[in-house]
Amino acid sequence: MKTTLIAATLSSIAALASASPVENRAFQVAITFYGADGSSFGQSFPADSSSHTITNSMSVTNISSAGGGFCNFQGVDGSSTMVVGEVKVPVSPPQAQVRGSCDIL
Repeated sequence: MKTTLIAATLSSIAALASASPVENRAFQVAITFYGADGSSFGQSFPADSSSHTITNSMSVTNISSAGGGFCNFQGVDGSSTMVVGEVKVPVSPPQAQVRGSCDIL
């Protein structure tokens, strides 16, 4: 009886250990892009250093983060804007943003 119980327990442990791992869900950094006319749009970026396309063509003057991330954004005309933590950073010169990536602070 003990042998059967031990064998069953070891089999269960082995099965759990070989099961596929739980999907790693990255923290999402909420970013807001601001235009000169007061308009804005938001997009979330996973904090996993992966690059993501920004499809809104609005000319951006400032970028802000709700906090928690270290992000970099590239503009259509070559700007590079870094946003670290809960700040609002100017884009110079103002331009549409095409790509962005974030990581955890």
